[in-house]
Amino acid sequence: MNAIELLRLKQLRFQVASQLVLKEWQPKDLSKPNCPKCHSPGFLTPHQSQEKRVCYCIRCNYYFKEIIANHICQCTVPGHDKVCYGCPHFQQFMELVDQRLVQLEQLNFVELQDLLPFQP
Repeated sequence: MNAIELLRLKQLRFQVASQLVLKEWQPKDLSKPNCPKCHSPGFLTPHQSQEKRVCYCIRCNYYFKEIIANHICQCTVPGHDKVCYGCPHFQQFMELVDQRLVQLEQLNFVELQDLLPFQP
């Protein structure tokens, strides 16, 4: 296999992986804070004032200040906008694509084309 064929195979593998992930992709809700210690979702404690919002992680019993999400993603297809490349949703999407690429590693060009949906 020459270099051009190898490049086309890699491009097709990425296209198939992206489309397969996009079918089932659900972005994480960035409005809920994650625990800085164990990275699980945090929960607001009932003992809070309006000025100081404190979160409590039920997984590791850690209290932390609520971190307000400063990014709002409106993308339906990750990566189609210039601002996507710094977006946590896009990073999550690309991690899933990487996992799918590993699964598709052994497929040849014809098998990969069969996985693509019909495009007129």
